[in-house]
Amino acid sequence: MAAAAPGALGALRTGRVRLVAACCARLGPAAWARGTAPRRGYSSEVKTEDELRVRHLEEENRGIVVLGINRAYGKNALSKNLLKMLSKAVDALKSDKKVRTIIIRSEVPGIFCAGADLKERAKMHSSEVGPFVSKIRAVINDIV
Repeated sequence: MAAAAPGALGALRTGRVRLVAACCARLGPAAWARGTAPRRGYSSEVKTEDELRVRHLEEENRGIVVLGINRAYGKNALSKNLLKMLSKAVDALKSDKKVRTIIIRSEVPGIFCAGADLKERAKMHSSEVGPFVSKIRAVINDIV
């Protein structure tokens, strides 16, 4: 099993899929040369559908999927929308027999994830907070 990249938060092996949560994942020079390496998003005007970018790598990196969190304006905090997108992506990847490694990385320079979006959470009705926190916990547990 390859080691996580420098700056990585860790590598976990669960069943047949290896998860690498990294701030700066190194996929090797070949991936960068082909342009298949994850690209960083620097715009503060990111559309909500671009908050999570899913990339299936090819050739010698086949079986590796990169989930790129791209919410620069919210320091990659987990909003309802991002959580929904992450949950959908993880559910799809869990059933894909071709996936062997999932890399979760930031596409925002200098930030991995700030946790829950507290500004959004402050606007939630009290009856929404519990299910939101439970959903975050469930998605994280699905990943690990």
